[in-house]
Amino acid sequence: MENYARLFTLLGPARAKDLLLTARLMDAGEMLACGLAREVVPDEEALLPRAQELAEELAAHAPLTMWASKEAMRRLRDRLLPEGADSDLILACYLSADFKEGVEAFLAKRKPEWRGE
Repeated sequence: MENYARLFTLLGPARAKDLLLTARLMDAGEMLACGLAREVVPDEEALLPRAQELAEELAAHAPLTMWASKEAMRRLRDRLLPEGADSDLILACYLSADFKEGVEAFLAKRKPEWRGE
């Protein structure tokens, strides 16, 4: 449920619904455009140097301010989702015959036959 809340908050209801219901993947450009990615490097060779540069930049910031900012965001996130708000959804899906069918189909490398049960 927390992932749904994050996705909904980041993308808005229309785009979140589009991704969730179609199960399509976003490319790097679309992720960058909608805020799911901060930046995209041109190729794999540029990834590690850029990650190191960003890590050094963050490490140079005041540690207590960084901690307070992360804690503030965590607290805001936690307030957006009441505790236990997802237990009925989790149980309905993960205890279903369809879940078992999905796992079995994945392991057998076949297309699942959904029944809504």
